[in-house]
Amino acid sequence: MLKLNKLVIAMATAFAATSAFAAPVTPTDIQNAGANLQQAWITGASAPSYNVFLGFASKCQDNTLSIFHAGTAAGSVRPGSSSAGNHLAYACVIAGKTSVLYFTNQGGSVNAFSPHVASSLTGGTVVTNLNRLQNVATATCAPTATLSVTTAHQPAAQIYKCTGATVNGFAVTDNTPKKPAGGFSDVEPALFGIDVTGKGTVVNTGVTQVFGVLASDALYRALQAQQNITESSTFLPQNAPNVTRAQYAALISDASSATWKPLLPNDADAEVIIARRVDTSGTQASSNAFFLGNPCNGNPATGGSLNPATAADSAEGIYTIIEGAETGNVRDALIAANTAGKYALGVVSLENATVAGYHYVKLDGVHPETGAAANTTDSFARYTSAQGNYGFQIDLKAFKASSATGFGATVIDDILSGFNTVACSDVPRGLLLNNSTSACGGTANEGVVVSKVTRQGNNCRPLTSKF
Repeated sequence: MLKLNKLVIAMATAFAATSAFAAPVTPTDIQNAGANLQQAWITGASAPSYNVFLGFASKCQDNTLSIFHAGTAAGSVRPGSSSAGNHLAYACVIAGKTSVLYFTNQGGSVNAFSPHVASSLTGGTVVTNLNRLQNVATATCAPTATLSVTTAHQPAAQIYKCTGATVNGFAVTDNTPKKPAGGFSDVEPALFGIDVTGKGTVVNTGVTQVFGVLASDALYRALQAQQNITESSTFLPQNAPNVTRAQYAALISDASSATWKPLLPNDADAEVIIARRVDTSGTQASSNAFFLGNPCNGNPATGGSLNPATAADSAEGIYTIIEGAETGNVRDALIAANTAGKYALGVVSLENATVAGYHYVKLDGVHPETGAAANTTDSFARYTSAQGNYGFQIDLKAFKASSATGFGATVIDDILSGFNTVACSDVPRGLLLNNSTSACGGTANEGVVVSKVTRQGNNCRPLTSKF
């Protein structure tokens, strides 16, 4: 019995030591993993990037996580931030295997589906030219800093900055993934006019994204004056001007007659500038569905939906549509308009904080950043949405491709199950949970982080209160 007890103690000590002294996976570890290596590649929307990262990290053995990026950040950086860029990879040990997940969030939500399904948005062909990080085992990647991810028991995840490291993932000849296993989208494929039948499965993520309407500061102040809002030195939610859903819908769809008259009757002839995303963007699909009923209300010729105006509808000095492939293009267009003293509006997701040049307006009298207490600001930009008072919120989707095999066939389910372990404090700005989870629940979080309303997974469906 004494020998058995000594053996048990020795085994426990060895296990504890393994956990305590585990180190983040290095490029050399990946290169030397051999048959013990598993890899996958996913694509799609940028909005849930941090949640996707946390979902993956939650499956990792403690203290083994590394983050690879090709962004501009020279030091510590959080996945999903603009300085992390659009091409990332995460590596760690999962169930004893060295595991690498490549993630591309460039080109819009449609790229969750386009490598698997042809559509009119991609010229009637399947996309085969998406970039990702090249093989992180051999790329030029240098350690720069660490990131503490306490929720996933990764106190010092190693960050690597990779230079000249993106490649067309479909064209690689090494052992890295050559086709995405699926991905994440702001909206269901039907809102892009895509049918994924036989190509994969669409899954509700349990996460909702909040969107808002930004105004150039020049327009913001003009609207305040028109609406008799005397405070004009700050941009607090309670003092923000209001734009109705109907007013914005008219401006983004009726190119032939749109003016500022409904909002600024004394400045009706000023140039109307709308900064929007391209058609492959989930943000644009969300705007189309929410404001224009497109495609929810049917063909514009026979149903009730409206078509969004495009750059081709622009008339110099009168009506200008600016289409951008990235959210940053919308932000830059608003700043440029403001610098010129012009009036501009545009939709972005609430993960984007405001800066000098543009700020969020109220939509139908409700501001997306209003806090719980009177005259306060919610830095997480979700309280009014979670309460059900602010309607521009869209349920995020995951897509699992039928062609995925091995690690790729299970990684999205693993990420989704990992969402349940994300603490309330780690749910990023502009996102809220559809339902309570094991890590974020209770009455204190209902209507704060966990929504009181639902679309029941259908983004064409009106929001309804939960019972």
